[in-house]
This record gives sequence, C-alpha cells and structure tokens, in this order.
Amino acid sequence: MSSELELLVERTKQGDQRAAEALLDSVQHDLFRMALRMLGTRAEAEDATQEILLQALTHLSEFRAESAFRTWLWRIAIRQLMRAKKSRREQLAGFETLELLLAQGEALASNPAQFAAPTEVTNAERALMAQELRLACTQGVLLSLERDQRIAWILAEIFELSSEEAATVLEIEIPTYRKRLSRARERLQTWMRSRCGLVNGANACRCARQIPIATAFGVLDIERLEYARYSGRALRVVAEADEIEAAASVLKAFPNDQAPPAVLANIRSLIDSGRYRVFDT
Repeated sequence: MSSELELLVERTKQGDQRAAEALLDSVQHDLFRMALRMLGTRAEAEDATQEILLQALTHLSEFRAESAFRTWLWRIAIRQLMRAKKSRREQLAGFETLELLLAQGEALASNPAQFAAPTEVTNAERALMAQELRLACTQGVLLSLERDQRIAWILAEIFELSSEEAATVLEIEIPTYRKRLSRARERLQTWMRSRCGLVNGANACRCARQIPIATAFGVLDIERLEYARYSGRALRVVAEADEIEAAASVLKAFPNDQAPPAVLANIRSLIDSGRYRVFDT
C-alpha cells in the first residue's frame, strides 16, 4: 500500500470524514472501470461502484494491513461483481449471438432493400454511431466470456496485474489463474481474428456496415449512446501490430472512463448523515 493511501486509511479509521472522501475518490475510478467491463452498462457499473465503496467504508475497521489496501478493496469489489445479477445485456451476450448479428449485418449491406432504411443522419453522427458500435461490440465480446475468465482477463489486460498479483486478489492458486487467463485470451483472440475487420483486414465485418442492422434491432440509437459520447477519443488500433496484439489493442481501447460525480456525491451524503459510527467524534 502506498504511503499516501496508508495515511488516508488510518485517518479514515480515526473518523476523519475528509480523509474518507479523499480515500474513496482515489479508488473509485478503477472500481468503476472494473464494474463497467464486468457488467456492461454504465448504470449498473455506477450502482455497483457505489455499493462497493459503501461496503469498503463500513468494513474498513476490518482491514489489518496484512495485504495491500487495494488488494483488500478489489477482493470486496470482485465478490460483489461476481454475485451481481446478470443484466439482460449479459444474459443475451454470447459469441453465437454476435455472429448472428454480424451475419445479418453483412446480408443487409449486400441487400439493403430487405430492411427499412434508418433515419438519415449526418456524417458526424454516422461516425459517432460507428464508434459506439465498435465499443459495444468489444464489450459484447468480453461479456461473452464466463465471469471467472472475464475478470481474469480484466485484471491482466486492463489493470496489468502480474499472475501473482491477480491470483492474490482472486484468492486462487497461480496455476488456476493462469489457466483461466489463457482460456480467456485464446477465446477472445480466436473470435477477433476470425470475425473483426479491425483486427484482420481480410474479415468482412466493418463497424459502419453494421449500423443499419444494429439500428433495426434496437442495439444502436443515436439518441441514447451508451459508450461513444463518453469516450472523448476514437479507438486506436495499431495497423502494424500482428493479429493477436491487434485483438488485444481493440479490446483494451475501451474508454478510460471515470466514475460519474454522483457516485462520490452519494457516498459523501452517507458520510455526512451521521449513520456510521466510525465518524463519531
């Protein structure tokens, strides 16, 4: 645990409300990123992040510094995320579902008359829709993994933990973690290499070509973008990378989202409510 975090933890345990706010603020964005990649929607990720922060705050007295604070916190987070109820998006996610949508999108591109034309949009809106679809697709690919493989991949590729660190967080043996990660990487890379036009130029799928089918099936709505409006930047895919590295680049290029201000504001209200004895003077 860093000396700064350690100091904030100790001050929070002593009832310092401002230290508690600073502590939660220092960890909330990583928690939100983890929750978003695990659950798939910003609304669910925001709710989960708030619940995790509240659990950490109310159980902080149980932290004995036997491990790093972040390890302790992420264990709380992962337990919460692993037992969270599956959303409709996660229930529908699957490689077979994605392949069906891609096939229908390519069929529409070849014969657009079979579907009603989507509402006319500007070039700028179309570019934004393509970016949204790109992000939604990468999220859908990740949601297609079983949760144990998904969190193993997230810890390795998004947070760049070593096998030893990730296994410690997950409270499993290192060989078990490595097996989960290997299976996750293999499944993702195989699918991306064989389907995604960004990863392999020989593949037919292109984000812009999928816009009509995604719109027709309600997956994409220019008025209700889930990801692109928050990203602040286009996806970056390195053309010179080999196919496996490119697959990882596409999946890792999800926006580096921060937790919404409402998350910490809600926690701050709870701190100020006087309901928690840790802050009694």
